[in-house]
Amino acid sequence: MGSKKGIESLSNFEWQIMNQIWEMGSSSAREVLEALTEEHRRAYTTIQTYLERLVDKKFLSKEKVGLVNFYRSLIPRDRVVRKETKRFVDQIFGGSSSQLAAYLLDEGEISQSDLDRIKKMLEDSNE
Repeated sequence: MGSKKGIESLSNFEWQIMNQIWEMGSSSAREVLEALTEEHRRAYTTIQTYLERLVDKKFLSKEKVGLVNFYRSLIPRDRVVRKETKRFVDQIFGGSSSQLAAYLLDEGEISQSDLDRIKKMLEDSNE
């Protein structure tokens, strides 16, 4: 499911793969497979298929070294996180970050340490 405004969305498993690539820099399918937690493990051929999809979606570049393909991110993680967060807030909360914050507060999803950190960030931004 693509977007006409730049970066496509990632599936949950694509996020797992991209997080490994962002952490490792450049990786082969085998290295990605070995870095995934047991909970996220898939067959080697499935990892290869997902990596190729991410190349097609322009998230990754591919370079063949000998018999092995190495994959590298084309898009910084923070850019994808920013886009996905905006998409989520737009879709669920009508673009209102304050509605998201109110929801998290109402649901008890924000710890006291997180609240303290947010308070400090707000104080720092007002200086």
